[in-house]
Formats: sequence, C-alpha cells, structure tokens
Amino acid sequence: MKKIWILLMMVMISGSLLLAGCAKKPSEQKPAAPTKSSKPKPTKKAMVKTKHSMVKIKNPLLIKSSYNGFFNNKVVKVVFQVSSPNPKKWKVALLNMNDIIWELHYNPKRYKMVFVAYGPAVKMFLKKDNKLTPLIEKLYKHKVRLDACHVAMIKLGIKPDEILPAVHVAPDGFFSILHYEMMGYSYIKP
Repeated sequence: MKKIWILLMMVMISGSLLLAGCAKKPSEQKPAAPTKSSKPKPTKKAMVKTKHSMVKIKNPLLIKSSYNGFFNNKVVKVVFQVSSPNPKKWKVALLNMNDIIWELHYNPKRYKMVFVAYGPAVKMFLKKDNKLTPLIEKLYKHKVRLDACHVAMIKLGIKPDEILPAVHVAPDGFFSILHYEMMGYSYIKP
C-alpha cells in the first residue's frame, strides 16, 4: 500500500518538476512506438496555473515509458479526502483528481477514483449556488465516485435532497475512507 502511494506521489512530483523546468521536457523523451491497440491521447489541453501565467500542456506527461511502464497495465486506485471548510482546498482537490484522470487518458479502465467529503466539506456538494458544480459533474461523467458523509450532513442540517444528484451519501466518511483503503486504494489528502 505504501509503495503505491509513494509511486503516485512520484508521478505528481515529477509533473511539478517538469513544469518547473527541473526535469526533461517531453520533447527530449523518446515516445513509445504507436501500436494498433494503443488508444489515442485526449485532444483537450490541460491548463496549469503557475505564479505568473497559465501553462498549456498539449499531451499528458505520463507516457508508456514513464516509470519503466509501471502504470501501463495497472489500474490506479485513489481515494481523495477533504474535510476543510475552505472552498479553495475543495477546488484544488477536485482539480488534482481531474489531472490524474487526464494523465491516464480519460480511460476509466485505467483508474478507479473516489472523492470523500466529510465535516464542513460536505457543503461543497450542495446544489444551491455551487460554483464547483461543472467540475463535479465532469468528474462524475468520468466515473469518479463522490461520497458525502451522512453524519456530517446531519450535524450541519443538510438534507439528502439538497445534495447534487451525482453525489452518493455514505453512512460515515471515516469508514468510507477505511473501506476504500482496505480495498487497495491509495489515500490522498490534498
């Protein structure tokens, strides 16, 4: 479990180093030869915000030869957890999840992702005046499971019909995270 978590963190760090100019650029890496069975890469561009501007990434940085091909035939299983009342942290967590999915070429056979919100963070799933709704719905369309802690909803006075339809109400956020970790998911708290 720790090895998978360490490898996932290495993927995220290497992407940051690449954007900062500390690692080889994609043009210097030798791309793998295309095969008939290889899936096309997504055509959408990822936008990464730096201190001074937005950087456009045309193709995913994770290529077949990255990490000695470790992720080529593996299903990446990750559970993200957010409990903070800070909406900026919610957005960062959702965008991090979106980046991982983009790197895995939007192929649901290559990933299983869960986003668990508990405590004040369940407010991020409210229907009313939610600026994150488009991003949440996009992740849902890419087969991300979104869990809201029912215990936190009760404590905050939130009713299930006030939550976005894409969100699953889990009995307890802590046990939801434990459940996924026991099923082999790597745990990330942004």
